[in-house]
Amino acid sequence: MRILPILLGMTLAAGAAPVSIDELMRFQGAGQPAISPDGSRVAYVTGGAVWTADVAGGQSRKLHDGASPAWSPDGARIALLLKGQLWIVPLEGQAARLTTGEQKADRFQWSPDGKKIAFLTPAPSLKKPGAPTVVDVNDLPRNQIMVVDAATRAVTSATSPEYSALGYEQWFPDGFSWSPDSRRIAFTWRPHAKAGSHHQGDLAVVNADGTRLEVLARRPGYDGNPRWSPDGRQLAFISTGRYDWVRISNLLTLDLASRQVRNLSREFDESVKEFHWTLDGSRLYFVAGQGVSTQVFVADARQGAVRQVSQGQDVIGELSITPDGKRCAFIRQNAAEPPEVYVSELGEWKPRLLTRVAMEQTKNWPALETEIVRWKSFDGMEIEGVMHKPAGYERGRRYPLLVVPHGGPHGVQTNVFPLGNTRWFGERGWVVFRPNFRGSGNYGERFLRANLYGWGLGDYQDIMTGVDHLIALGLVDRERLAISGSSYGGYMTSWVISQTSRFKAAVAGCGITDLPSFLRTTDVPDRFEDYLGVDDRLYPRHSPMTYATNIRTPTLIWHGDLDERVPLMQSRHLYTQLLKNKVSTEFVIYHGEAHGARRADVRRDLIEREWRWITSLVK
Repeated sequence: MRILPILLGMTLAAGAAPVSIDELMRFQGAGQPAISPDGSRVAYVTGGAVWTADVAGGQSRKLHDGASPAWSPDGARIALLLKGQLWIVPLEGQAARLTTGEQKADRFQWSPDGKKIAFLTPAPSLKKPGAPTVVDVNDLPRNQIMVVDAATRAVTSATSPEYSALGYEQWFPDGFSWSPDSRRIAFTWRPHAKAGSHHQGDLAVVNADGTRLEVLARRPGYDGNPRWSPDGRQLAFISTGRYDWVRISNLLTLDLASRQVRNLSREFDESVKEFHWTLDGSRLYFVAGQGVSTQVFVADARQGAVRQVSQGQDVIGELSITPDGKRCAFIRQNAAEPPEVYVSELGEWKPRLLTRVAMEQTKNWPALETEIVRWKSFDGMEIEGVMHKPAGYERGRRYPLLVVPHGGPHGVQTNVFPLGNTRWFGERGWVVFRPNFRGSGNYGERFLRANLYGWGLGDYQDIMTGVDHLIALGLVDRERLAISGSSYGGYMTSWVISQTSRFKAAVAGCGITDLPSFLRTTDVPDRFEDYLGVDDRLYPRHSPMTYATNIRTPTLIWHGDLDERVPLMQSRHLYTQLLKNKVSTEFVIYHGEAHGARRADVRRDLIEREWRWITSLVK
C-alpha cells in the first residue's frame, strides 16, 4: 500500500482546542468567482454578498448583497441574484432591480452586446388550483428562458412552456448560451424538467424574441449545456452518447452548417462538465476529476487533443476565464488549506491567493494531517481513499476509526478541506477514513461501471480491505470501529452491518435497505435499473434487508420525510428489523427535509447526535 501525505501549505494550528459546533456552523468560505473581461478584478461571494477583489493589489470591497455574479461584457456592471430576482450593480453607481417577484430567476447570462440578460424561470404549472394531480401529466415541472432588457426592464419569453428549457442539474450541468450577434439563444430542449429528463435532452436554438425554434439534433442520451463558439459557427456541448446512467460525459462540437459532430475528449477517460471557449475559438478549458483531486484541462478545438494545465492534489473548481484565455480565477482547496479564490495565468500555471476569507476563520483550528491511501482489494483492484489522522496524532498509538462511505454510488471522496463530521471526529481523537470504492467517479468509466450488478459485493470488500490495511499499519484499534454514511453511503452502512459485526456503532442516513420496494417507489427507477438490471428476482441478493436478521451493530438511522429519491420507508424497514433483533437503535425523521441534510439546523443536529451515539458505544 502507498500513502501520500498532504502537508503542503498546512497553516492550521497544532495543539489548538477543538472547534465548537457554533464555529463549525458559522464557517463560510469564498465561492462563485467571476473574473472581469479584462482580467483586472474578480467578483466572488461570501457571507451572502458579492465582493470584488483587485487582482493586482488584492484589495476587496463589498459590492452588494446577493450571489451568482456575472460581469457585463464591458466590465462596468455586475448582474447578480438576490432573493430570486435579477439586479444590476454598476461598479460606480446605484444598484437597480431588473425583475419582479412574479418571476423567480435562476441561471442567467448577459447578451454579448450588453443590452439584455436571458434568465431561467419556472414555467406556469399545468395543474389548475383545486384540481387533482395526474402523475406525469399535469405535475411535470418545466422551465422557460426569459429575456429582460437591461435599460427598460421589459421582459419577454424566449421559449414556450409547452416544453422545458434545461432542467434538473444533479448529474450533469445544464445551461444556455447567446449567439455572438446577440440574436439567438442555444439551450437544451427537454420534454420536462423532472429528474432524469436529461436523457431526453437535445440541442436547440431559438431567436431571442421567441420565434423560430429549431431542435438541431435528436440523438440518444444527454446532449446539453451548449456554448456558442466566438465565431458563431459551432456549438460546444457535453454528451453521454447513449441512454445510460452509468456513463461519463464527453466534450463535443457541432458544426451548425454541416451538422457534423466531433468528440474532442474521446481519449479523455473522465467526465467533462463546465467548459469555456477562448476568444479565438481554438481552445476550450474545463475542470475534471482525477482521483481525489480535480484539475484544469484544455482541449484543442481543432485537433481534439486534451492537455492537463494544473498539477498536484488540489481540488479546483468554479473556473472562470477571461475571453482571451490568458487568465483565470477559481476556487482552490486541499485538506490543509480551506477554499479561497485564486488567480493564475493559463499559459503558466502559478496559482496566486486572492482572498483570505476562510483562512482567517480557520487559522486557529486544529491541524488534521491527511494522507491519500492506496491499497489492493480482494481481487487485486487498486482502491484509493482519503485518511485524516486525529489532531495531535502520536506515531505508534492506535486510534478509533470512523469510516465514511460516500453517496452516489458515482460520488467520490476528494482532498477537500475537512468540515462536518470529518473535522468533528478528527479533532476529537479519531482517524477518519473516506474510501473511494469501485463505482466511484473520477477514476474513469471502467471503474465507474465496476459495481454494475454487484452492489454490496466488490464495494463492500474494497471498504473492508481498506480498514484492514489501516489496522495493519498500526493506525487503528480494531476493537473501536464505527461507520457513518448517507444516501448510497447509507446503503453501504446498512450493508456492512448486515455482513459483519466488527463495527461497534453505525449511523445510516437516507439509505436504501430493500431494493425490490425501493425500485418501485424511487423517483428515478431507470437509474438504478442501469446498475442492477431489470430482473427484480435478483434484487434481494443485494438488499441489506435480506440479511438484516444478522445485524447486531447499534445503529442510529435518520431520514427526511420529503425524500423522493430514497423514500422514508426504506429507513423504517431497517428500524423495524433492528427492534425485532433487540439491537439498540434510534430513528430520527427530519421534517421538511428531502434527500440528504441540506438545512443548517439539520446538519448541526446530525453532527451532535452522531457524536453522542457513536462515542456512547465506542469507548
